[in-house]
Amino acid sequence: MASLSILPACFKDKSAQIDMQTTQPKNVSSSIPEGHWQSELYSENWEPFPSLSFESDRIIQDFSYAGYASGEQPIPSLAEAPVINVTEFGADPTGEADSTKAIQDAINRAASLRQPVVVYMPEGTYRISPQRAKAPVLIIRKSNIVLRGAGVDKTRLFNDSYEMRGQSIIHIAAPGAASWSNEEGAVVPIVQDLPNPTIEIPIADSTQFQVGEDIIIRADPTVEWIEDHHETDWLGYEEKIGSMLYLRRIKAIDREQNVLTIDIPTRYMLKQSYNARVYPKTGILREIGLEDFSIGNREHPGKDGWENLDFATPNSEYTKRLAEGYNLPADFAEKRKSAADVHFSYAITMVGVADSWIRNVQAYHPDENGTDVQLLSNGIRLKECQRISVINCIMRYPQYGGGGGNGYMFRLDNCNECLLENCTAAFARHGYSISGMASSGNVLYRCQDIETGHQVSGSGHTQGKGSDHHMYFSHSNLFDNCVAENSWFEARDRYYERMSKPKHNTTSAHTVFWNSEGRSNRDRPYAVWSMQAKYGYVIGTKGAASDVRTNGDYPERAKVSDPVDHVEGIGQGSELYPVSLFQDQRARRLGTLAP
Repeated sequence: MASLSILPACFKDKSAQIDMQTTQPKNVSSSIPEGHWQSELYSENWEPFPSLSFESDRIIQDFSYAGYASGEQPIPSLAEAPVINVTEFGADPTGEADSTKAIQDAINRAASLRQPVVVYMPEGTYRISPQRAKAPVLIIRKSNIVLRGAGVDKTRLFNDSYEMRGQSIIHIAAPGAASWSNEEGAVVPIVQDLPNPTIEIPIADSTQFQVGEDIIIRADPTVEWIEDHHETDWLGYEEKIGSMLYLRRIKAIDREQNVLTIDIPTRYMLKQSYNARVYPKTGILREIGLEDFSIGNREHPGKDGWENLDFATPNSEYTKRLAEGYNLPADFAEKRKSAADVHFSYAITMVGVADSWIRNVQAYHPDENGTDVQLLSNGIRLKECQRISVINCIMRYPQYGGGGGNGYMFRLDNCNECLLENCTAAFARHGYSISGMASSGNVLYRCQDIETGHQVSGSGHTQGKGSDHHMYFSHSNLFDNCVAENSWFEARDRYYERMSKPKHNTTSAHTVFWNSEGRSNRDRPYAVWSMQAKYGYVIGTKGAASDVRTNGDYPERAKVSDPVDHVEGIGQGSELYPVSLFQDQRARRLGTLAP
């Protein structure tokens, strides 16, 4: 084991080192370009369904299914679809009159047509705001609706309200949509342990299922799961940390053997002792698009009340516990802070949506703002979504980046096979964040994280930094050709001494960081921090801050991430072949790989 002893100022209270079990890159095939190297885990002989175990073996999974339609068809242009112009419903592109009702009426009209429809916002600035308290500004409740502008530099949505606590400017969700964890119809057990990636699911009874049906494949963090992962901190909190949930579609059924064939492979071991099972899932929205516009928010006028815990509402039991736990002044729990008005607000949220997209959408700076504020708190959030493509989007400059879920530019919560491509996050608490046991198979491809640990108001800085796997075992994701500038990417143990239970703790297993670039990092001397359960993978790094860290701050927690993650090619990413794991795997699956 190689060890690089570096003790940056941010670790001065602990004897942290960067521990790396490195493998020298090998030129394993004569077919690769001269001067390049391949990972020992990914060559011409790689198999998408290896006879290997997630529990004990190193596995590079097939991440090629991420994004709209798994890349098997392009995002539709809807050139022949009906177009509804919001100005015909009274929307004002000069920005003088409020256009919320007009745009919402246009969206509602599109929803009534029961076919793919484009809701078009011509060039201009559209002033919008919540039409009632504690509600989103614009809502899409039906499938087959595309909200389209004339271009990011031409069409602007300006939210004129800063009282947005817990709400979004654009919210997309089916009315009354049930969570993936809500079991519907027949709940059928999986009848044997499935240790490796597979598309064949043996169940007790297949009579309740049909080809083409959406299902949830589920496994819970039972006591056995927790013991297998040495996560005793989670004992007693099994109901709070979620479940592994895979949204899949049935492609074939063997009625005689009771085996379901699904469209996308599983992402982690499914054991009977984890209560592995299958049930139907309905109510998924599809074919929704947001494209070609900018979005911004009026800044909050408060000059103070922007500290890390100032999001708390006054006189609540939670706020009182915060004050006690952090030894805050007695009057902390009694005063409302500015941050409370913007806490956990988002520009865009999608909930329970599949095969949809957000492209060419970016935050902008409204002329009405006297500071750099573009967003109040958060950018784009996908929750319980599958195969969403987020392409060429920019989210930046939040006013608040405090604790409790603020200052995230792109957040994936319990999502499967979503793709973020050519996106940029800048000057925020966290650039990209993946959370929840149900998050797997997601890909960040050619994304940039620039200057994390920032907010506009208050001190201008936040306690949280970096792009992370944030909490509760969001496993089997891919960061491919991503760039960190004064930031880094991580999937590590997030145990903290001072945090209410259940602690975030083990955040990932079998996540891959491929060809990562660290252009600079003033806080920490690495581009990737990988400390995952079972195995994690860092393959190829480059740039001025190209180091890798594989250990944690708490030696007593080392067992949860044994063995040390697989690391190859530190500082040699420029010669890694293939350049992109995601693109190479997609070409292999779709049969477009060059000979």
